[in-house]
Amino acid sequence: MATHWVNGVKKRLKKPHDSRVHQDVVIIRGDAKEFMEGYIKEVQEKEHCNFRPPVCRRQDYYYYGCDRGNHAAGKSNGEATQTRANSCKAYISFKFITDAGISGAIIQKMLQHTGHDEANSKEKNRIHPDLHSLIEIWLQQGCSTSEILIKSYDWAQQNGHVDKKDRRFYLTPNDIRLLKKNLRGVGDSDSISVDHLVSMELRDNICFYQPLHNEQPFILVVQTPFQKQLLEENPHPMVFMDASYKGITAYGYAFYALLLINKTGRGVPFAYFILSKETTATVSLCLQKLQLSNPSFYPRSVMMDRDLRVLNAIKSVFPNAKLLLCWFHVLQAVNRWLVKTDGGHLTPEQRNVVIHAMASMKACLTEEEFLNVSAKKCSEIDTFLDSPHVTTYLKTNWFTYAELWVNFGRTFYHCSSETNNKAERFFLTLKYQFLRGQANRRVDQLLLLLCGDVEKYYSYMDGLSEAGRLTLSSSAAHQAAALLFKNGVGKDLDIEAGQCFVPSQSTNTAYKVNLLHFTCECTNFRMGNICKHILLVKMEVGRRGIDIEKMRNNKALEIISLRLYQQTEDEITIFNSDGTMSIVNRKTPTLCTCIANSFGERCVCIHVTHVLKPQDILTDPKENAQVSEASHGNPPIQSMLSDLLEWSKSEAFEHTPELYNTIQRAHKLPFGKFTAVSRKRKITPLHGYRKKFKKARLQRAVVENFKSKRRARRT
Repeated sequence: MATHWVNGVKKRLKKPHDSRVHQDVVIIRGDAKEFMEGYIKEVQEKEHCNFRPPVCRRQDYYYYGCDRGNHAAGKSNGEATQTRANSCKAYISFKFITDAGISGAIIQKMLQHTGHDEANSKEKNRIHPDLHSLIEIWLQQGCSTSEILIKSYDWAQQNGHVDKKDRRFYLTPNDIRLLKKNLRGVGDSDSISVDHLVSMELRDNICFYQPLHNEQPFILVVQTPFQKQLLEENPHPMVFMDASYKGITAYGYAFYALLLINKTGRGVPFAYFILSKETTATVSLCLQKLQLSNPSFYPRSVMMDRDLRVLNAIKSVFPNAKLLLCWFHVLQAVNRWLVKTDGGHLTPEQRNVVIHAMASMKACLTEEEFLNVSAKKCSEIDTFLDSPHVTTYLKTNWFTYAELWVNFGRTFYHCSSETNNKAERFFLTLKYQFLRGQANRRVDQLLLLLCGDVEKYYSYMDGLSEAGRLTLSSSAAHQAAALLFKNGVGKDLDIEAGQCFVPSQSTNTAYKVNLLHFTCECTNFRMGNICKHILLVKMEVGRRGIDIEKMRNNKALEIISLRLYQQTEDEITIFNSDGTMSIVNRKTPTLCTCIANSFGERCVCIHVTHVLKPQDILTDPKENAQVSEASHGNPPIQSMLSDLLEWSKSEAFEHTPELYNTIQRAHKLPFGKFTAVSRKRKITPLHGYRKKFKKARLQRAVVENFKSKRRARRT
């Protein structure tokens, strides 16, 4: 059977163009990589030659070129006594196939070397294997070129080698730089090392590990004990989530960092994801495994850039978490599109008009205001550009996600952050302080770094803060509130039922502060920031000894008595007097969607949840009858909608903002919760144009260099 299979594969092979190329078909019964290594080792010992590490040009295809196969350049002209690069065409390639349940490899080899003879002692030979291994270790330790040069010199002297012309033992700086450049990525050594670390040394730091195979991608979820404790102290944080692809992970893997703001106000990572395949399914799996390892973890909001794969993954795992788009990335994406061919190659003046229009839309505090401002600005852009091309792009790609980047979607406390700079700063620190500006080439080294020096750094910084060695920077609102409280402004406030009016320090107006629901009418608070008026009232309430928690509990009892809530098995919905709704998830009973809870307050909704018991659901027989009647058909819902429609046409109807918010939320609830919406990714990667700039700069540099040399010859 095996012989027939081999003969059948050989008949289908194309005849090579070069007569020196020999083809063979071999059946493989073990590991493919072990087979390749053994085959290459046998050829090298027999032919007295060396081959470079493999290059995977296509799927299941590996190419081993001759060690001297690089193109010869400079004054050497390919002379083997002057250079190790003389364009040798010798190679061995492996193409792995599986057919009829049999696995095999198609081997092509051309072993006729040109221009060199490894046995000739006068030729430039490769570095001694022992020294080569030491240099790789020194490079992994982060040693510089000069340090490695000195270490290799000392090693050669200690081993009795004195001839500095012998390149096997005495290296030049260029040799070390070449080794650093050719330090390869994932291979058997790296994968075996990762398996060992995950199962032995770092097993307490791994939430989930899935090794790389043809059928499954590489997935690694990392969380150290220090990070686990940090997340236990902040179970419902605002998460800053971003990914990096260059310089940190080898092989083009995606490296995700998830950060939160700790009690010292510093952005600290609490988990890492490493993915070989970045899809909604893989990111969702990482988030699920992270939540399983941390049962109380449920983010209140997530700051990210607009990657629909990540966005959909977060929605599937944390449906009640707020999603925010980094404002910087929004402007960056729009600007990059405007300078591309698709965007029309707009001039700086034209781009400024579009960017200023986006900034005006960003400042809208209500959805109704956004609709009006966006319509006005789109009309102005169309008139200015004499084309609807740009506004069509904005409406298609950004207006559909307006709630994620406009201020009306950020009315909760979001750490006064409009961008993802916390994550960007972490990547900057990792790349240029821990990695010293050098690209990381191996996954095992990255794991050791993350679970070692990086953790020590953040743990030490927190220790300094707890010891009082580092001063905690308070916000401007806290400083202003402390100054007002010190000047006695709070003594004149008339606080009744947790509410009062705080006079403005810059205008003649007064802002209404409701400490029960933790709200203020000032613009700074409406933009999702903590304001000095609320902090001042909170300080004054503490000075007077007023029990706000008792007031909130009484308010919760009133809501329960008036039946201003609705319960399901998963959540409790509270209907507020201002027309808004708040939702408490039963799985995380300390987390609520209201504004007060987003600022870390134990809100009225949480009091309602604690008062209610699971067995209290639908205890009233009349309520049971109403619900059962509604569950058997649509007439009750239709009758309510008909009543609303008739009332809206009557003279008694009056449009108010509270009514608009209530109807809008009721409209969004069924369409957002009981319908499935599928959207394709509408933005392609916008970084391709940079390659053109880089190529143009390189060509310009070559021309300038040529001109300068030409002028030097003339002089």
